[in-house]
Amino acid sequence: MGLKLWQRIIINMIFPIAISLALIYVELRNVSNIYQRFNIIEIVDDINLLLLELRRYEKNILLLIEEKENLRLFHDSIEALRAKTKTIEKEIVLRTNTGYYFNLMKNVDLYEDTFGALVATIEQKHRLMEDIRPLGVDVENKASDNGMALLLRKYEKDYLLNRNRKALDKVYDVSNSLIDSDPAIKNTVGIYLNTFGEIVRNDSVQNDTLQQMRTCAREIEKYTTGFSSKERAHINTVMINGERAFLYAALFIIFSTIAIGYMVSQNMIRVMRDMEHAFDRISEDSFTHVIKTNAPDEVKSFIGAYNRIVSKLNFNLKDTTKKINAADQTLLQRQSEIMSQNTALRDMSKKILVMVQEKPLDIAETRIKLLVLDAIKTASDVYRDVSISSNIAQLPEKLLIDAAIVHLAIVNVIVNALRFTPYGGKVIVTGTMDDQNATIFISDTGQGIPDDIAGKVFDAFFTTDEDAAGLGLTIAKTAIERHSGTITVEQSMQGNGATMKILLPLSK
Repeated sequence: MGLKLWQRIIINMIFPIAISLALIYVELRNVSNIYQRFNIIEIVDDINLLLLELRRYEKNILLLIEEKENLRLFHDSIEALRAKTKTIEKEIVLRTNTGYYFNLMKNVDLYEDTFGALVATIEQKHRLMEDIRPLGVDVENKASDNGMALLLRKYEKDYLLNRNRKALDKVYDVSNSLIDSDPAIKNTVGIYLNTFGEIVRNDSVQNDTLQQMRTCAREIEKYTTGFSSKERAHINTVMINGERAFLYAALFIIFSTIAIGYMVSQNMIRVMRDMEHAFDRISEDSFTHVIKTNAPDEVKSFIGAYNRIVSKLNFNLKDTTKKINAADQTLLQRQSEIMSQNTALRDMSKKILVMVQEKPLDIAETRIKLLVLDAIKTASDVYRDVSISSNIAQLPEKLLIDAAIVHLAIVNVIVNALRFTPYGGKVIVTGTMDDQNATIFISDTGQGIPDDIAGKVFDAFFTTDEDAAGLGLTIAKTAIERHSGTITVEQSMQGNGATMKILLPLSK
């Protein structure tokens, strides 16, 4: 039992597809944990945001902005940071080591403890600030040199507000000068200097504490950022490996398809060569050659059909030849009949042209509107697949014309428009009048008249239709000109139809 072409291709493709799918499956297993790692990165980013919030609360407390509220927010945030860090404890230990997580939490605890020490220095500073004010006032009141006492207070405020080291030295220099100038206030100035010294020492402790807090914060950020970078690097590695796996799988399938296609095509080429040889035999008028080859079922069906057709042709060739000869005789006879009809049509058209040229005009008042409508009806009976519309209300009621000849002219122009208007097109007949002439426009939606033949359409026997005599427009032109009128191609644009203009004088 033979296999069909598609079955052979599928069997050959199973092995490369299976290998490619296995390769992709291995990488997809690694990709499955990317979502979890993204969640971990989001938690680490949240920890870093909390750390930024902690630094903001720390600065607000240092600037004495809503101290109690910022203190509460700091403790809430540090607890939230600690809780989020514990949620990824297992991942941190698994990706790094236990020491990494321990050092991270140690810095978090140290940061919180250092913050407590910072708050203590701030509270101590508040107390010392409250203490030094009355002491400074006492120095001012007891000093004999009030100007020097005010200078002392100025340097004091300069240091307290701006941490100016020069102002610090000046406080001690001015204090010694006050004692030298007035020894009686030595104790008062000494108590003032002791309190001021405590403020200076407290500032130094506060600065050290702040430096330690910043170091802890940088360490926390270093650990969290480092862990986040490890996760991102792992995700990038997995994505790159996945891309490579898909690429290798695609390339493997492509090359396998090319190889299998080559093998299948070689087999098909052998079949085609056998068929080519068979067709060569047919071209030599030999209908006895039969194809025998090992090919897919689809091709075998075609070969079987070919063999049957060749056998049938061999039996029916003579009969077919007889029928063709008989058909040729019939076509020749029909061609002769058509030529006879065309000759008769030309002869009749010639007679009509002579009649229009030589017949004396029978001029009479004619209702031109009724004449035009009758001409439209006559033409439409010949061509029913093109619609005809009219707008002739502006024509005069009567004209002095030979009704029969003018009727013939208008019919010929309308028929010519209908002949060159495609199925579904339209012919429009319009009438106007001025002081001297009545004008009839006949427009169609055909292909128009090319510029190179526009001047020939009224010539006798000129036509682009093999079935026409080429005298219709010639007859129309002769009839109109015998009434001292004119007929012209008013408008013709290639692809946009043509318009014929018939002009008849109101009085002859």
